Amino acid sequence: MKFAAIYWLLAVVVLVPSCMLVIRWGARRKRAMLDRVIASRLREQLLRSVDYGKRKFKTALWLLAIASLLVSLARPLFGQREIKVERPGVDLMIVLDISKSMLAEDAVTNRLHAAKSAILRLLERPSGDRVGLVAFAGEAFLIAPVTQDHQAVVRSLEALSTTATSKPGSDIAAALKLAVKSFDVKQQSGKAIVLISDGEELQGDAIVIAREVATKGVSIFTVGVGSTTGARIADRTPPRNNDRPQLDVKYARNEFGQEVVSRLNERVLQQVAVAGRGFYVALGDEGQGLLTTSERGLAPLARGTEIRQSKEMREFFQIPLGLCVALLLWEMLVNERKNRHKLTTS
Repeated sequence: MKFAAIYWLLAVVVLVPSCMLVIRWGARRKRAMLDRVIASRLREQLLRSVDYGKRKFKTALWLLAIASLLVSLARPLFGQREIKVERPGVDLMIVLDISKSMLAEDAVTNRLHAAKSAILRLLERPSGDRVGLVAFAGEAFLIAPVTQDHQAVVRSLEALSTTATSKPGSDIAAALKLAVKSFDVKQQSGKAIVLISDGEELQGDAIVIAREVATKGVSIFTVGVGSTTGARIADRTPPRNNDRPQLDVKYARNEFGQEVVSRLNERVLQQVAVAGRGFYVALGDEGQGLLTTSERGLAPLARGTEIRQSKEMREFFQIPLGLCVALLLWEMLVNERKNRHKLTTS
C-alpha cells in the first residue's frame, strides 16, 4: 500500500495529539470557571447527571474521526485499476505452418516464403489489431504473444524457418490449442485465428479442436498455400565447390527412394474453417487471400473497447472517509448524560 499525499498521514501524528491537549486544556478551563461561579458544595449536585465515561467515549470517537479524515486526505493506494480503452480491432493470432512440405515450390517461390510475404504485407497495413504468431510443424510453439507492436512480430517472422523445430510432421490441432491459450482470457469477444498452411495434417484432430475453439468465442479462418497439383519439396544446400555460384538442389524422398510430391489439401482447411465458424481462402500469387480474410472476416469482429490493467494504482480514500462520517454520526448520537436509573440509584 502507498499514499499519494503522505504529508497528510504525517499530520495524524501531530494533529491528533494536539487536539487531545486542546480538549484537556478546555476541560480544565471549564472546571476553573465553574469553581469561580458555583460553590463547591453545589457543584457535585449540579454535575451528578454527567456521565464522564460517555464523555471520554465521545472524545475518542471525535479524535478517531479526525484521524480517519486525515488518512482519507492522504489518498491510500493499493493494487492496479482496470480501465476500458476505446480501440476498434481484434486480437489476431496468426498460426503459420513451417513443416518441410512448406518448402514445396508451387507458389511464387516456395510456400513458406509466399506465406511470410503475405503476412508482412498484412502487418504493414495500419490497424488497431493486436497480433501474435504461433509456428508449428510436428509441435507448436509461441513465437510472439498478442501485441500492438507489429514490428516485434515482423522481426520474429523474418527469422522463422523450417529449421526452427526438429520434430517432423504437421500437427494443426496442437497449434490451435496453443493459439487459443495465448489469448487474454478477460476478452470475451473480438478474437480470431488465421491458420496459414498447405493442409497436410499428419497427426492430431484439427476439426474437433476447431469446434472446441469456436465455443470459446474464437473464430478460425484458414488460408491455403500451394496448389492441388502439388510440387516436389526442395532442400537447398550450399555447393561443395565454392566456384559454383548456384546452390545444389535436392528433393525430399520417401523410404522407397521416390521423390515426395506435396499437394495443397483444401478439404482439411475448409473443414477446419467451417468447424471454427470462419471461412477458407487460397493465398493467391500476391497474397490477396490473406487480405481478403482481413477485410471480410476480421473487420466485422472488431470490438469497440478493451479492458486493460492500468499502471495507476487504485484509490481507496472512500473507506477512511466513510469511516470518518460514521464516527461523527456515532459521536452525535451518544448522550453524555446518565440515564434515570443511574440517577435514582446514585
